[in-house]
Amino acid sequence: MLATKSTALRGVAAMATSALAFTLVPGAAVAQESTDGQAVVRLKIATQPAVEVAVAPRVWPSDLVEDQAVTIDDNDLVEVVRDGREVTGDNKRVRDGDTVRVVAVEKDRKTKTRVVPADVVEVPTTKLEPGHRKVVREGEAGLREVVAVRTLHNGEPVNYRVVDRTLVQEPQARRVLVGREPYSVPGTDGLNWGALAGCESGGNPRAVNPAGYYGLYQFDVSTWNGVGGSGMPHLASAGEQTYRAKLLFKSRGRSPWPNCGRLL
Repeated sequence: MLATKSTALRGVAAMATSALAFTLVPGAAVAQESTDGQAVVRLKIATQPAVEVAVAPRVWPSDLVEDQAVTIDDNDLVEVVRDGREVTGDNKRVRDGDTVRVVAVEKDRKTKTRVVPADVVEVPTTKLEPGHRKVVREGEAGLREVVAVRTLHNGEPVNYRVVDRTLVQEPQARRVLVGREPYSVPGTDGLNWGALAGCESGGNPRAVNPAGYYGLYQFDVSTWNGVGGSGMPHLASAGEQTYRAKLLFKSRGRSPWPNCGRLL
């Protein structure tokens, strides 16, 4: 490959340049060959100085380069410039005055490891006071392998392309509980829940009755579970306790609070 054999290329190019200088100098020799029906083109190999070469007209540039003992591979480029513009297709058959450029192409492939940041998942809950936050699982960043190819022309970078991405370690999201207002329960929001709580527990969300009743509204555990609560009633936020009490009222009315239910 021209680019990866730059030392060899310089040697080959120097040999070719030396040979060409020997055959094409003085300039009168070029003029004589051109009048004999040959085309005179400028040959520039990678970063080497350009030299003039007399060739048969309409020859393919790759054949010209091969005739000058310059070794290239499929990565390297052979370009033809005519009147300041690069030509393609059949127009690449060289004409008198063209410039043939051999561009050494190197493709540098590298694999790097990149950190994948962990997401944050927020879970609304009535078990915390509105606006309060609690981290229940710390996040962990993941890892991704990125394979990229950098292309160089004559040693200068011209393109950078990512050819593959592979996730080698999944990130683990950070999980955060976020307190919110309890859901509204239709038909219950206009009732006096503060009065009921004051009567049942003195308005203390942590109240515990030795008989097995807990929290603002003195739930027993089975009733608390029956309206979707988990854990112990008095350990839930005041907002959640009120929400569960509203659900209980929706299904059973004032009957769960035979003494204080009249205050609702």
